[in-house]
Amino acid sequence: MLLVVAGGYALWRATSADAAPAREFMELELAAGDAADTGTCYSLSTVLIANGTPPDAARSWSAPEGSRGREWTLLLENVRQGYGGPEREFRQYTFARRGDRVRLIAVEASKGHPTEVGAAIDDLLAEPHARRSTPLERCRQPNAHGYQFPAK
Repeated sequence: MLLVVAGGYALWRATSADAAPAREFMELELAAGDAADTGTCYSLSTVLIANGTPPDAARSWSAPEGSRGREWTLLLENVRQGYGGPEREFRQYTFARRGDRVRLIAVEASKGHPTEVGAAIDDLLAEPHARRSTPLERCRQPNAHGYQFPAK
């Protein structure tokens, strides 16, 4: 009986792990969202770490079936007490790998957050610029450029 319980627990732990992109995906350069896929000089992980997660927000990753780890959606979600009762605040970003870069391909958000891809990228880049986050190696070279890089 103990063996069945232990086996069931091990199976549950193995199948209930939170989904998350591979490190390789997270270390890809975030593209600017323009037609030329201009790089931003920051990896996706650097951008997300610089932006942080609000302390009371839930953060979850999901991948569409069949994407084989080439597409991931990040949901940042919170419920706040508003004047008319609880209000859901959220931002949902869908990223897809395109060659050696990752593109933001879709944005959904509650009121007060940008929902256009270009505006969302500008919003996401504000914190890495403000914190002077470490750029990718290619952008540490003299005269290196990227979308909004070097920061003004």
